[in-house]
Amino acid sequence: MFAKNLLTQIFHIRYPIIQAPMSPLTTPELVANVSNAGGMGTIAGARMTAEQLTNEIQQVRSLTDKPFGVNLFIPPKQTEISAQMIDSVRKELKRLIAKGKVSDCRIDFDSISVKPPKDLYPEQIEVILKEKVSVLSFTFGYVSDDIIKKCKESNIRLIGTATTAKEAVLLKEKGCDAVCLQGSEAGGHRGSFLTNDLETIEQSTIGLQSLLSQTTQFIDPASYPMIAAGGIMDGAGLVNALTSGASGVQMGTRFLTCHESKQLVPEAHRRLLLEARRNINEVRPTVLTRAYTGKPARGMRTAITDQFREKMMLPWQYQAQLVLPLCKYAAETKQIDFMQLWAGQNYARCEDQSATEIIQQVMREAKEILKRYK
Repeated sequence: MFAKNLLTQIFHIRYPIIQAPMSPLTTPELVANVSNAGGMGTIAGARMTAEQLTNEIQQVRSLTDKPFGVNLFIPPKQTEISAQMIDSVRKELKRLIAKGKVSDCRIDFDSISVKPPKDLYPEQIEVILKEKVSVLSFTFGYVSDDIIKKCKESNIRLIGTATTAKEAVLLKEKGCDAVCLQGSEAGGHRGSFLTNDLETIEQSTIGLQSLLSQTTQFIDPASYPMIAAGGIMDGAGLVNALTSGASGVQMGTRFLTCHESKQLVPEAHRRLLLEARRNINEVRPTVLTRAYTGKPARGMRTAITDQFREKMMLPWQYQAQLVLPLCKYAAETKQIDFMQLWAGQNYARCEDQSATEIIQQVMREAKEILKRYK
């Protein structure tokens, strides 16, 4: 099941496990160690400049000679925003502070300017082509036919992200070498692109098992690799995905508490993930929310997600300009209820391990399960 796997053959990896890109929580050490352990690490390059991305690729290459990927966000269409919309979000944040639950917060939200962000995508693509990375994965859409052609010429494999069977079929037709099927259980941003951000929570939140089942009606899993993502934390999840039509899995939340992530994941966030394993009373619900970035994403429920429920929010790349300064302050002062706490629904299975130990444990569990049914 593993040695003759479509995914492992196409991407030249030992095990059908991909580490999900988690911007900005993914370190070069995590990417390299996942690849060294037999899986495939992924650089979360979405928010990086060309110089930063080049340096990140070089750092990973200094730590491994195995294949690894780079993930980018497809830039959104230009969105019109008004001063009224900006003021509405500012007012909600000031109401949150006024409730007195954030200690000593002196952020002046009126002084934070909201402006169109720089489009980093063109320079990021140039780096991908220049560095000839093994794999380019992308989220929120698909790359142009011209870029696909250039990637094929440079032997760069392509992985698109789909949250519906229709998106998966489109990505396959566009020329992707594999599609990552992202179930609604997954932590972080939804990769939807055939629905807008307001529609996504209603129309593109299909659970992984149903998403796999639907997609295999239209894509033959014996001839085209599909990667399952969402709630997979152990060997049982891997086996279930493989027997349901996937050729491999993508795991993100499980790696948030690994040793290589300590540098970027705030200690308070890490502690919440680990404490849930030992105590059912420490398991917080997760929610799909646009409160942090304007795009639907899954994380633990907080005062911020509650405050913006059914309220006006700014679109992608604008909402974060006002909200993330509060999240950063909360992380620095360990005020958990105001942090950005990305997590998938199955986060209570996180453990304090190295990336290598995670890969080895998942594979050991999967092989033991398969032995029982021979």
